[in-house]
Amino acid sequence: MLDDFIKEPFLGFDPKAPEFLGKLKNKKYNNKKWFDAHRDIYEEYLKAPMRQLIDTLSVELKKVDPDIVISYKSIFRINRDIRFKNDKTPYKTNYSAAFTYDRIKTPEIPQFYFHIAQGEFLFAAGQYSSDTNIIKKIRRNIYENPEDFLEIAADKKLLRYFGEVQGDSLKKLPKEFNNESIDDDLGKYLRMKQFYVFKTYNEDITFNPELAEIIVNDALITNKFNKFLYKSVF
Repeated sequence: MLDDFIKEPFLGFDPKAPEFLGKLKNKKYNNKKWFDAHRDIYEEYLKAPMRQLIDTLSVELKKVDPDIVISYKSIFRINRDIRFKNDKTPYKTNYSAAFTYDRIKTPEIPQFYFHIAQGEFLFAAGQYSSDTNIIKKIRRNIYENPEDFLEIAADKKLLRYFGEVQGDSLKKLPKEFNNESIDDDLGKYLRMKQFYVFKTYNEDITFNPELAEIIVNDALITNKFNKFLYKSVF
């Protein structure tokens, strides 16, 4: 019971973490037999520090937005879903987590995401899934509140740290906007099938306890953007 109240501080990942993930890029090692034989490395150098990181973020992210929800359930399983994939290797080559507002992560909706991998740390925010119903809701909200969205997308800090909003796009405007008078700036976003920004760092950043601070700062910079997308859906 006492363990529920005493949380170990996040001190950074060990270099053995990305090294382990790098091994999984090789099919010689990406199998259950090898993974089980080295599960102690996964438990000690990936799973445990990720939970410590989540403990720290659960407190600090509330200062960014009180609606943000993050917990151990925010951590993705390292096992791949191979049911409909040609590639049957059972394990991912990154270790990741995601969080959003008011609820535990759901891959289909706007969210914040980060992962550790060999050679990089990545932070992203936005709508990556191209779920048709969700994208239609986001487009409609952009169309009805163009000034708000264009101001968010043109935010100097967002552009400086993350660049422009990215995602696959249609070649033409969706049919529901064909008879509307829409300028090029707005039309660019109404054609999009995804809405996200991301930033990569060298893997060395994951060895630093300040990784938590970096994630919090990136969430702060992308919060208005992500919140607009999220409110479009709910």
